[in-house]
Amino acid sequence: MKVEPIWGERALFIDELKALVIADLHIGIEYELYLQGINIASQTDKLLKRCKQLIEKKKAKKLFIVGDLKHVIGKESEEYYEMMKKERKEVRYFLKELGKEIEIHIIKGNHDGLLKSKYAKIYGSRGLKIKNIAFLHGHAWPSHDIMNADLLIMGHVHPFVRIKTKVGFSYLEPCWVRGRFKKEKLKKYGVNKMNFIIMPAFNPLCGGIAVNSEELIGPMAKMLSIDNAEIYLLNGLNLGRVRNLK
Repeated sequence: MKVEPIWGERALFIDELKALVIADLHIGIEYELYLQGINIASQTDKLLKRCKQLIEKKKAKKLFIVGDLKHVIGKESEEYYEMMKKERKEVRYFLKELGKEIEIHIIKGNHDGLLKSKYAKIYGSRGLKIKNIAFLHGHAWPSHDIMNADLLIMGHVHPFVRIKTKVGFSYLEPCWVRGRFKKEKLKKYGVNKMNFIIMPAFNPLCGGIAVNSEELIGPMAKMLSIDNAEIYLLNGLNLGRVRNLK
């Protein structure tokens, strides 16, 4: 199946499935930022609007959210309890409105532990496979069932690339990372070759990892040949291999 980034956006499109793919919306992140002294208005309507625009642009029939639809992880405090109540309302509103336009599939991420919804089909954290494409958030080990796909699409990392200027200044740009799994790590799955795509976080408020200067997080990190992977900016510019950008 043909899988292509929508350049200028933080989304993929799978033509054969008529499906959009996004990851790491982190609805509710504003509430946690507020506790850190950063006051930002709710971004849920903006995320919803972007999704609807992409659905219309691509005439999509399905939406796959590859983990971390929501943000707040419960803690035993009154502040976090209030945050979770507000977040649940935002998530319910988001899925209800989006569900009027598209069939929604969610693969659970590490922030989605208690996620339930009658407006979406929700799958476990060990992943989902459709034909030759696998979907996994990336914080948990994949099931054997999904590890014979041609391509695995994952989130969790929120990848950035650190770009250094001639005068020594550096800045971060969100990016796509595309590469292959290490062959020796695939042996236990009885597979010789498998590709991966790490998606940028759909929510621009999310921080992340500079893949050319920091270590990846999660169990998948040891399985990916990250140094040989290629980095693409959101506009489609190929910056080359990770190892050449360190």
